[in-house]
Amino acid sequence: MDVPRPPVRIVHLGLGAFHRAHQLWYTQHASDGSEWGVASFTMRSPTAAEALAPQDGLCTLIERAADGDRFETLWPLVEVGDGSAEAGRERMVELLASPDTAVVSLTVTEAGYAPGAPAATVLRRGLEARFAAQAGPLAVVPCDNLSGNGELARQAVLGTPGEAEPGAFTAWLAREVSFVSSSVDRITPRATGAETEEVQTACGVQDDAPVVCEPFRSWVLEGAFPAGRPAWESAGARFVTDLEPWERRKLWMLNGSHTLLATAGRLRGHSTVAEAIADPVLLTAVQDFWAEAARNLPAEVDAAAYARDLLDRFGNGRIAHLLAQIAQDSVTKLRVRAVPVWRAERAAGRSGDAALAVITGWADAVVAGVRSRDTEDAAVDAALEASEPRQALLRLIDPELTPIPTTPKDIR
Repeated sequence: MDVPRPPVRIVHLGLGAFHRAHQLWYTQHASDGSEWGVASFTMRSPTAAEALAPQDGLCTLIERAADGDRFETLWPLVEVGDGSAEAGRERMVELLASPDTAVVSLTVTEAGYAPGAPAATVLRRGLEARFAAQAGPLAVVPCDNLSGNGELARQAVLGTPGEAEPGAFTAWLAREVSFVSSSVDRITPRATGAETEEVQTACGVQDDAPVVCEPFRSWVLEGAFPAGRPAWESAGARFVTDLEPWERRKLWMLNGSHTLLATAGRLRGHSTVAEAIADPVLLTAVQDFWAEAARNLPAEVDAAAYARDLLDRFGNGRIAHLLAQIAQDSVTKLRVRAVPVWRAERAAGRSGDAALAVITGWADAVVAGVRSRDTEDAAVDAALEASEPRQALLRLIDPELTPIPTTPKDIR
């Protein structure tokens, strides 16, 4: 296949499906994308690199819309490597020290930003090598679903022990390296294995690493790119001076309603997002929650348009988004997805009943025995042993939730 093979100018840590469906797609569709090659490295397992290397980094994007599938070959990935092995980490360090590299991006999950984690360690090593080589400025762009992820990446680098003289390295970091925060959004379910045969039938090519995603995509970024970047805005990315309202929009409206559907939806016998949103009771609860969230978001984020997009996305039954998977770690999720909306509504003199229903829906599901793995499982177990387990579960989310000041709509 005759496709561009640009030089490596972007290094990515975390070679997963979302990276390919999101950052690679935006780079390919940028007006100058043919000038920006990407080198991506796995961080935990060599599997993706082993599948993509024989294909020269090429893979098929399957955009799974409600009316059928669309296929596209992704080509910006010009080098792949196994970052879980020392040879791969050495290559990452080499590329990060190259003056040709202008951007390093990450999809390493929340654990990857802990100081001393493998991703933080190799990023620190690479930046130290760049500092020693006097290779010029660089932008670090986290693409994980974490609020303020640019600052988290900066703290991970600073908190990871290195070999460079701390004072000089820290000064260079502040002067030459930008930590960009970004908000990413594109549902990318795990491939089932049937996609390889589907690509063979539809496109006539053997692809052992296809990627499935929804048609919707969003990328909002805040920060500078001192060494340049692709013209991602020409592909629809948005560059803003304040990312926080956009983060809140996604966290509350997408993630918050996902948690509502994942808990109350399973209690009502559903297994996927599409099944749950087709339930009139749950649809009403979601729309009521969106209305409360929208009242506490600035006009610039156009919450009404976002809600319309979400309805289309949730209703796409060809994307099998499993509620049991979304429901994991609900305690932490509710604290940042529903409690802030409830607090904002209460502060404005309103009931916050819709946000409260998201939380009570989870408590009712847990009391009924509908649970998923949670990092606070021990605390949930203890709450269930209390004389009033529902009240104890609500106190676990936020002490101010009990006694419940109003009676939220029952969505069981």
